[in-house]
Amino acid sequence: MSVQPPGASGAPGATGATGATGPEATAEAGAGETDQTLARLRRELEAERAGASHWRDVARRRDEALTQIKGRTSVRAVLALDHRTSGLRRRVRASAADARRTAGRLALAASAVGSRPDLARRRARLDAAVDAAGREASAGASTRTTLVVVTGRTTPPAWADALPAGRVRVVAVPDTAAVPAALAGADTDLICLVDGDVEPLTAGWLDHLDRALVGPAAAATGVLVHPARPPGRATPHDLLVRAAGYEVTASAPGVPRVVAALAGADPAAVPDGPVALAGGGLLAVLRPALDAAGGYRPLVSADAAAADLCLRLGRSTGGGGGTVVRVGAALALDHRPVEDRDALHRPFDEAGPAWAALLAASGPALRRAGPDGPDAPLSFTLTVAAPTPKVAERWGDWHLAEALARALEARGHPARVGTLAEVADPAARAADVHVVLRGLAAVARTSGQRHVLWVISHPEDLDVDECDRADLVLVASATFATELRSRTATPVDVLLQATDATRFRPLPVDPAHRHDVTVVGKSRDVLRPMVADALAAGLRPAIHGSGWDHLVDPALVVTDHVDNRDLPTIYASAGVVLNDHWDTMRAWGFISNRVFDVLACGTPVISDPVPGLREAVGDLVPTWTTPDELRRAVETALAADRTAFAARARAVVTARHTFAQRAAEIEAALDAHGLTGPGGPA
Repeated sequence: MSVQPPGASGAPGATGATGATGPEATAEAGAGETDQTLARLRRELEAERAGASHWRDVARRRDEALTQIKGRTSVRAVLALDHRTSGLRRRVRASAADARRTAGRLALAASAVGSRPDLARRRARLDAAVDAAGREASAGASTRTTLVVVTGRTTPPAWADALPAGRVRVVAVPDTAAVPAALAGADTDLICLVDGDVEPLTAGWLDHLDRALVGPAAAATGVLVHPARPPGRATPHDLLVRAAGYEVTASAPGVPRVVAALAGADPAAVPDGPVALAGGGLLAVLRPALDAAGGYRPLVSADAAAADLCLRLGRSTGGGGGTVVRVGAALALDHRPVEDRDALHRPFDEAGPAWAALLAASGPALRRAGPDGPDAPLSFTLTVAAPTPKVAERWGDWHLAEALARALEARGHPARVGTLAEVADPAARAADVHVVLRGLAAVARTSGQRHVLWVISHPEDLDVDECDRADLVLVASATFATELRSRTATPVDVLLQATDATRFRPLPVDPAHRHDVTVVGKSRDVLRPMVADALAAGLRPAIHGSGWDHLVDPALVVTDHVDNRDLPTIYASAGVVLNDHWDTMRAWGFISNRVFDVLACGTPVISDPVPGLREAVGDLVPTWTTPDELRRAVETALAADRTAFAARARAVVTARHTFAQRAAEIEAALDAHGLTGPGGPA
């Protein structure tokens, strides 16, 4: 969609000192005027940015003033009391958490009582399996050079002494953060990661893992077995399988969950085969595959880092990237503690930092490793600037996002809407595409996701660095999209705001909302142009919105809040609806979604002039710049044939400006820019 910049003129005429005329002179004049207009807009934008910076300084000074207030004697007494009780509150919370953990461990130990008599039989079967695997390993040793990295220790464990010194080197590192440095200096064919609390049992366990790495197999894991723990720490799974690799299920639609494969099974009967993931307890990976997957990323725990690596191995396209396999003959005791019954089956505490780190690193890939599968349609999470769910209903962007989510779901894409407080929720982290409806707050991208900005307002507050970090920027203004393309290397496409035509439609007039002139909007603590000029023109608009009582005759204020569900009735019952924009939005051509909503209801709307408005809706929306123009436009709209206007307005909007069309445009943009596959930088 082409939009003439504000103030640009295509009128023919003579320009220049030479007096040249005709098409060339006209083109030069138009180009010069366009450049001047863009320069003016840029100056205004910088002024708005300076204003935003000013208010941030005001907030900082308020914080400093608050600090001074806290220094007053009376205030200090209150704060001192709060400080003294805060320690007690923390201790109460900590005690409650300790009590929950203690109860979980006691319940686990109690559940293990019935299995104690069976330990001798379990031990005999485990010993027999270890002996058989050892004899099998002696049939042939590997020739690959190997680096074994033991995490969580400062010195190699005793079992490392049995490894062949000629081709196997063992290093111990205190935590996962030290693993990349250990790998950087190793020129070996195979990397093996072992947790410091894991004790390999099988003679030749490393050869077993090595020999499994053929064909598409890029990594191999063994079978981790619970030790026989003392009664106070016992579990019903002692001397049974703790994890024979990990599988991915779903705790809710779109929310992945990692479970231990074959937990509680007989370790002597575990078959070889592919698994979705392996943890950091015991994992061998081919060095070329590791490098092709982007190397080892030290997340919060060894399990999270290993699971993340396995997900990236499956997506890597070169250097031997491929599947993870389980080797039943590579048996090892896992001495890591088990805190409750859930931990017998789930290796991650889903309220803990390791799980959050794994979701943040590879959420979409983790979800697709489960029931959704690799061929599932793209899923979306949409984030709005509302801070919390408690206030989301009062934010217009929330309803706009919900309408877009419904349209995406109608096209087969699972979609959810969240606030700033919900950005890190598992469902949000696991979505393929994160669409941020950019308001006044930036939202950091998540690794592994496609990150899309939809700039629908406040261009003065948009940081170009934020655009650079995104995969795609969508802008509800052709003028501002053109400006952004000159400032960021990220693709920039136009995506206007829209309406949900199934909600906003012609409805019977509600007498309670029948007014000749209606205004819907907050005052923003100023006498907005649409109200100021209406009053100056002798009109008395019915106002729905907060903050008007001290600015206008209170009798004009119908209500200080409008439930979004009531908007279609209010619009359809109005004779005409007035609309205006923030200064920067008007200057840069951001057309309010109210224009499309009102027209979809078949009601005339009169707006301040916005670049691109005529291109978007033709002559349906008259504009005004003076009170007299506003009065004449209102009179003309009220005198017109409402039925004919409603039919024409609805036809234009439903053909071009619904969220169904915007959902299709988002699909097309992602496809055009190659963003429909696994995405996001590591």
